[in-house]
Amino acid sequence: MPESKDERFARIFSMPPAMVPYVDLVVSEQEKELVLQMEGQSLSENQIAELMGMGLDETEHLLKEMTKREVLIRSMHGTQVHYAVGRFYATMDYWTSYETGSWSRLPKWTRNAVTEWQLQDFIKLHTPSFEKIAQDPDVWLQMKNRDVLLLDEALELVAASEYVCVLPCPCKTTMQPGSPVIEGSMRLGARAKETLEIGQGRSLTASEAKAHLLMLDRMGLVHTGPRFWRQHDPDLKWVSHGNCNITYSFPFQAGFRLGLAKKYPRVHYVAQIDQERCQGCGTCVGRCPFGAVYHDGTSISLHGTRLRSIVLNPEQCFGCGLCATSCPEEAIAMQPL
Repeated sequence: MPESKDERFARIFSMPPAMVPYVDLVVSEQEKELVLQMEGQSLSENQIAELMGMGLDETEHLLKEMTKREVLIRSMHGTQVHYAVGRFYATMDYWTSYETGSWSRLPKWTRNAVTEWQLQDFIKLHTPSFEKIAQDPDVWLQMKNRDVLLLDEALELVAASEYVCVLPCPCKTTMQPGSPVIEGSMRLGARAKETLEIGQGRSLTASEAKAHLLMLDRMGLVHTGPRFWRQHDPDLKWVSHGNCNITYSFPFQAGFRLGLAKKYPRVHYVAQIDQERCQGCGTCVGRCPFGAVYHDGTSISLHGTRLRSIVLNPEQCFGCGLCATSCPEEAIAMQPL
């Protein structure tokens, strides 16, 4: 049986089978037609205008919209901008983040199937990197969410960048449709500039970026990014910085699934509790997303007062520092591994 128009589009655009019935929720009929006409080609704006029989103004508007959603990808051919068909993998981030109603309208089983496909595709795309990480957990890689960062390290990273933009966290909007959108994804340097140029993201000043990170830290999100950027990418040509909830984070879920916990994202610290300062308030217990800090049911006597014991399991600690930044007694310190 020959392919239907939507099936052919889905194949060209690398969509999962579960999305074939819903192609029209992702692209317009005109956009679909252009993708079908362009299959395998990289074309200039003039060539696309001629291919579609459109004027340059209409073509420019169409290309702007499709590039913003990464249905088309821009590249330079000498001094001329060319466009090629992208992949649904990238468009899905924009679609679930900014067009949340369309994603939420899909049947739950379809969303689950597409989400699993997205996670599997994430793993597939980064398989060479994961293989290197398995051999050397500290290898430098230009990879999203490479390391778990302390708040101070995340603040240093954004302070060093001329360009900072924030975007809705696509992991959250994909795995928890209908929940509040959080701008937890950050791009810095050249990546931020390119993101803003195609119409994605929200630009932040240095002071706004600092305030935004502090807010995300108060929300209990784990900061991730390249810890060794000064040695390997001092000009911030490629930096992606995330703020993750491990229950819906593709990077953390991929690490757990591949048996690379603490290797990806890479862990560099462990928390230590000063029992002389600890008042047993339990703030850290509520803040730890990894279950590393807990009440063990016992109590201790400190300065004549009975206090609940706070216990830290270093094997469970991922060194994110969320316990330390919230401790009212400053009783928790992060120690390098």
